[in-house]
Amino acid sequence: MGIDNFCSLDGSDPFWDWNRTWQTHNPDLTPCFQNTVLVWIPCLYLWLFAPLYILYLKRNDRGYICMTHLNRAKTAIGFTLWLICWADVFYSFWERSHGATIAPVYLVSPTMLGVTMLLATFLIQYERMKGVQSSGVMLNFWLITIVCATVTFRSKILHALNEPASVNVFKYTTFYIYYTMLLISLILACLSDQPPLFSQAVRDSVSELYLKKVEVCFIIWILMVTGYKRPLEEKDLWSLNTEDKSQRVVPQLVRRWDQECNKVKRPVDKTLYSPKRSAEEEKKDGQPIEESEILLVKTLKKTGDPSLFCALCRTFGPYFLVSSLYKIVHDILMFVGPEILRLLIQFVNDSSAPDWHGYFYTTLLFVCTCVQTLILQKYFHVCFVTGMRLRTAIVGAVYRKALVITNAARRTSTVGEIVNLMSVDAQRFMDLITYINMIWSAPLQVILALYFLWQNLGPSVLAGVAVMVLMVPLNAVIAMKTKTYQVAQMKSKDNRIKLMNEVLNGIKVLKLYAWELAFKDKVSAIRESELRVLKKTAYLGAVSTFTWVCAPFLVALSTFAVYVLVDEHNILDAQKAFVSLALFNILRFPLNMLPMVISSMVQASVSMKRLRVFLSHEELDEDNVERPAISSCESNSIRIVDGAFSWCKDDSPTLKRINVRIPEGAFVAVVGHVGSGKSSLLSALLGEMQKQKGSVSIKGSVAYVPQQAWIQNATLKDNILFGRDGKDSWYQKVVEACALLPDLEILPGGDSTEIGEKGVNLSGGQKQRVSVARAVYCNCAVYLLDDPLSAVDAHVKLSVFWEYMKAIGLPLSIFSIFLFFCHHLSSLGSNYWLSLWTDDPVINNTQPNREMRLGVYGALGISQGIAVFCYSVAVSVGGILASRYLHQTMLYNILRSPMSFFERTPSGNLVNRFAKETDTIDSVIPSIIKMFMGSMFNVLGSCAVILIATPLVAIIIPPLGLFYFFVQRFYVASSRQLKRLESVSRSPVYTHFNETLLGTSVIRAFGEQQRFITESDGRVDHNQKAYFPSIVANRWLAVRLEFVGNLIVTSAALFAVMARDSLSPGIMGLSISYALQVTASLNWLVRMSSELETSIVAVEKVKEYGDTEKEAEWRLEHSTLPAGWPTAGHIEIHNFGLRYREDLELAISDISVNIEGAEKVGIVGRTGAGKSSLTLGLFRIIEAAQGEIRIDGVNIAELGLHELRSRITIIPQDPVLFSGSLRMNLDPFDGYTDEEVWRALELAHLKNFVSGLPDKLNHECSEGGENLRVLVLDKGQMAEFDSPSNLIAKKGIFYKMAKDSGLV
Repeated sequence: MGIDNFCSLDGSDPFWDWNRTWQTHNPDLTPCFQNTVLVWIPCLYLWLFAPLYILYLKRNDRGYICMTHLNRAKTAIGFTLWLICWADVFYSFWERSHGATIAPVYLVSPTMLGVTMLLATFLIQYERMKGVQSSGVMLNFWLITIVCATVTFRSKILHALNEPASVNVFKYTTFYIYYTMLLISLILACLSDQPPLFSQAVRDSVSELYLKKVEVCFIIWILMVTGYKRPLEEKDLWSLNTEDKSQRVVPQLVRRWDQECNKVKRPVDKTLYSPKRSAEEEKKDGQPIEESEILLVKTLKKTGDPSLFCALCRTFGPYFLVSSLYKIVHDILMFVGPEILRLLIQFVNDSSAPDWHGYFYTTLLFVCTCVQTLILQKYFHVCFVTGMRLRTAIVGAVYRKALVITNAARRTSTVGEIVNLMSVDAQRFMDLITYINMIWSAPLQVILALYFLWQNLGPSVLAGVAVMVLMVPLNAVIAMKTKTYQVAQMKSKDNRIKLMNEVLNGIKVLKLYAWELAFKDKVSAIRESELRVLKKTAYLGAVSTFTWVCAPFLVALSTFAVYVLVDEHNILDAQKAFVSLALFNILRFPLNMLPMVISSMVQASVSMKRLRVFLSHEELDEDNVERPAISSCESNSIRIVDGAFSWCKDDSPTLKRINVRIPEGAFVAVVGHVGSGKSSLLSALLGEMQKQKGSVSIKGSVAYVPQQAWIQNATLKDNILFGRDGKDSWYQKVVEACALLPDLEILPGGDSTEIGEKGVNLSGGQKQRVSVARAVYCNCAVYLLDDPLSAVDAHVKLSVFWEYMKAIGLPLSIFSIFLFFCHHLSSLGSNYWLSLWTDDPVINNTQPNREMRLGVYGALGISQGIAVFCYSVAVSVGGILASRYLHQTMLYNILRSPMSFFERTPSGNLVNRFAKETDTIDSVIPSIIKMFMGSMFNVLGSCAVILIATPLVAIIIPPLGLFYFFVQRFYVASSRQLKRLESVSRSPVYTHFNETLLGTSVIRAFGEQQRFITESDGRVDHNQKAYFPSIVANRWLAVRLEFVGNLIVTSAALFAVMARDSLSPGIMGLSISYALQVTASLNWLVRMSSELETSIVAVEKVKEYGDTEKEAEWRLEHSTLPAGWPTAGHIEIHNFGLRYREDLELAISDISVNIEGAEKVGIVGRTGAGKSSLTLGLFRIIEAAQGEIRIDGVNIAELGLHELRSRITIIPQDPVLFSGSLRMNLDPFDGYTDEEVWRALELAHLKNFVSGLPDKLNHECSEGGENLRVLVLDKGQMAEFDSPSNLIAKKGIFYKMAKDSGLV
């Protein structure tokens, strides 16, 4: 039985009838089609998805929702729909029993629909039991059902109006009730039910499941309205989804990476000599005899490099594949537009075609563009979420690796390089993810475009293919060269960030020695080499842009030329020309994007290699130190047997033949000359060195106090507790025992005082006492102390954009804009010329002026190419000029800032300015400006062409333009705040990471790795919590603004249909082909304007340091200072006082001292007495608040800072070395001869040591008396001043301090 007999036994109701559906002025579908296809589509949808959906709900139980009015209403309507369907079935049986002839379709379709409604009712209840508040599956079902039923609804109304006598009242009544129930079901499906019982997660977060539904519109609107009314705050943001959090994402990547590492390792046999204690034999002194046993151990040897790419693919590939499916659908829908354009031109040429055909094509165009918009935005959402997870995973993996790499590996990866891994490299992966699908999507779009072009123009399209093939090797060479430059640029960037990190860490030493200019020149030299590479990359990029921007036009030109010249009877009419032009415009996007994606992939491959190398670094062996249980029979607390240790696995041992036994409760001091290996021994005990031989065991927990105190950016109490539970009585004992009580009285907030980064607001002695207190509070079994007493005593404004333009240079900026204008004017001219060509009359089956038309068309295209190349070079070079100026200005301003600025500004913020923000100015902003300008001119040009072709569009474009403007402004208000919150929360990630890198040995010694990992993950999640809403907000904006573009496309087509009698096919084709570009151009314009506004923040952040307070001038223009000053060294201090901030009391006051030349004066006093403050005042690190200091009669306040600081010197409390040669560290200005440098080393007792180094003065440093008089300070004032013997005789403050120290 055929389908026609299934619908009517006599075949009177065919399945399809062209005369009824198409070739008529009032189209309608046949009853057979309505009763089969339109009924079965929603049924098939639900039965296909129901099993998968039920399985999903079973595995993702979110709780239980109590029966609510909403759920009762949904269930009641479901049963009602089921009853209506069964009523139709029973009515058909009743008709059949009364002799009527009933076709099978009237029994089968209602039955199928009824069973489907019963399934829908079951799913409603099952969702409630599994805690689903709103269902995307059911919403789609009701939407599909209502769309299908709407066609039948219209048909029944037409039938009732045209043939009222043949209306079946019962079936019509049941259908109208059915249609009403469907509408109510659709509305109810848009509403959300109450949260499940006992489910905190649902209340706290907006899960991604909800983002698939209509409910998201209301959620985003709430955020947008809030952001428009007032600045957004952290409390306004949603909690991050569980699947996006570090605790879920990072372990997945780490696990996959470990699997990849294990793949490239093979087992080998290794012989070890292990010490063994004999239980039976003992020496005469009662100590057990040591024996050794030979062990054959299976070890793993690395046979190759693990693949980070495979680890990333296995971790994020499955979710990311969803975006690929969306992209395929979107790419196919892209080619619907040119086909509809062909049908519209055909409609205009066919005067006999019914008017509704044109309106149908217009509606179809609108629906397709809207569906395309929704799919594209869903694609971008998946891509951005994947990118966000990828960044989270990379940052987490790098942080975890940094905690376990060996000291030798740390020397190969500096702090600057590791920070770049977390900031620049992770960001590049995140950016690439958005466009990585273009690698296969671009070729797919090109193939589809060429296929449709072949259908339109035949073999002539092969000429265009030849042009594209010729461009591939050229761009391959450019890509390879770009990769080489990228590696060189990243190397320079790493060196620059490394040096800047050292400069910021040692800024106090730089200022004390007046070395700012020397290091400014060193940073600038590295920066210049970086910019030279950038300039070469810019020229390559200009050539690449020229080839790919011109590629679509050259393809079009060659194709049209071959088509019209190969046969004079080949007519280039409007349909062929503009359908081809629309396809060429589609071709333009993949050809433009492909080099950008290839360039991004080249950059990402460099970043991937850097990440792979870092993640492959050798890790500390946990078995370096054995940890026997406290209850074991081992009597020694620490035991080393025949130990040999080195800093690197392949180095010769630094320590060898080490045998140590320390019983429990013993207090042991390790003494020796400088460099004899004391600190190395402690490192070996901590497992920080590579154990080459022997065994090490430590019984019980360990506390460690490093030589250089490591202080966190937290309260003083938190520094002492170090993550342990607070026990007040024990805490008070520790504070008292470590002599911190006087310090707590001095600090403004006591133990709740926030300690700045690296403990900047603590003296050296205070930092060391806090470090000791941390160890004591832990109450450990073993304490390792490395010389612990060594130191004891926002919104973005247009003005910012103009600042950037000024940095480029206004003439170059204006010239670049002019070139943009010329390029797009040439493009418009060439397409308008093409429309005139297609409207040329055909005489004897040929167009007479085709050679002239072709020549002018080609000339206009060549002018486009020249303009493209010129503006690409101009913008890129302008960007480099701006970047050089902004970087140099920022560097100078930061070096001119006083020490107080560095004490209150986290170094993570400053490093971020020189790393990420500078990279944004270097690479991102110029390319965004080019794309922004291109998109803007495309939109303006398209609107101009549409207005010229169909002036009636002027009715719709101004309102849409206003809507576009207000929606964007509405969005920008919230977007700006989200970017601010994201930016504010990003710096703490790097600050904490910097802090961790400086204290890895302490963290490992205390076993606090997991707590620090959790803290880092929390900071990353906090940052992503602000980033995720910006993703959703971008999609919110794009959907609305692309809808504006879709309306422009629809309006152009609609008014062209209305004016079909007065519009030439050429002009209509030109108008609609440009209209088809508007949506993509608007989408790109929105993205680029948002990106530009976001990226230009980097300029604002870089320039903000120009407005901060500055030190006094380094050198005065008219200095009268004698050349040899100071000659005598006579220091007069008169009533001197200073304060650290304007709002604070004087730190020292009323100091009056007269120090003769050649006198040696020691300044002593308890912590906080003002010793360091007086020294800072002498060097004008802090300016005087009262009184004056004179050296050889010259008031130092009247000198330039470098004039003062370069003539006096100091040995800083904290020793600082900069990476570079030893000679550079001694004489950065190259102002002294080698003989003078060697003399200085000899006086410092370092000559023999340096002489023994392989490179002597060129040795590379890695990153980090009776004639003495004493000045005693107390509470910021001078208390005593005399020789030590006289002060002791007086038995004053100095005597008490000496007595407390055990000196008297």
